[in-house]
Amino acid sequence: MDLNSQIELEIYFADHFDTILFPVLADLYLKNNELNRARKVCEIGLKYHKNDPAGLFILANIEKIEGNLKEAEKILEHVLLYASDHLSAAIQLCEIQTVLGRAKGRLLKSWKYVLSLDSSHQTAKEFIEKIGGTENANLGVQKPISKQKRIKRQPVEKKKPIVKKVAPPSVTIDEYADPLKVSPRLATFTLVSVLKNQGLFSQALDVLDALEKKGENHDDIALERETIEELVQKLNKE
Repeated sequence: MDLNSQIELEIYFADHFDTILFPVLADLYLKNNELNRARKVCEIGLKYHKNDPAGLFILANIEKIEGNLKEAEKILEHVLLYASDHLSAAIQLCEIQTVLGRAKGRLLKSWKYVLSLDSSHQTAKEFIEKIGGTENANLGVQKPISKQKRIKRQPVEKKKPIVKKVAPPSVTIDEYADPLKVSPRLATFTLVSVLKNQGLFSQALDVLDALEKKGENHDDIALERETIEELVQKLNKE
């Protein structure tokens, strides 16, 4: 299959609804503003890969464009549950929560999470500096009142890290999969995410090289490379 050809992608998808490459086709439709087609591809693909971060992120973008902000918020939270390093999802979640008028404490937590992923993110810094002091002071006053509530909530919060959703797939398919030849024209961060989630680390790095040639954001590329290197190191230790 030629990944440079949208027609071939469409034909391949029609015969392989269970392909993990569905976000690549959905992303092409989204960029062409073909929202109905993009949504349909996502919905079909997510039936087979319901927790795929790349597919969920594209679906969240569709909901956002169509004005369904609460649904987009819900999907983005789901993305971060299964891909905690997804910076674009974290930033977009903050933006949507701001528009929805979420509580300052909730926004503060979201922006702090963005800053934990990107320590140079200026908007996150400004929001935390502006709101953080006041919010922390308010939390300090309420401490004696909410102490019991926090104790009740602790077991629920501790369960999240136990569900190891962020870990790379146990099957490392780098050596088994056919190499994917991707031209700079087709290279996208969505494709990087798809390959990374499937353990195709060398191919993901090739796509990042193509993105670098296209002149995409250097910091985003560096962050993805660092994430992939960490995943490879973890696999080697195992």
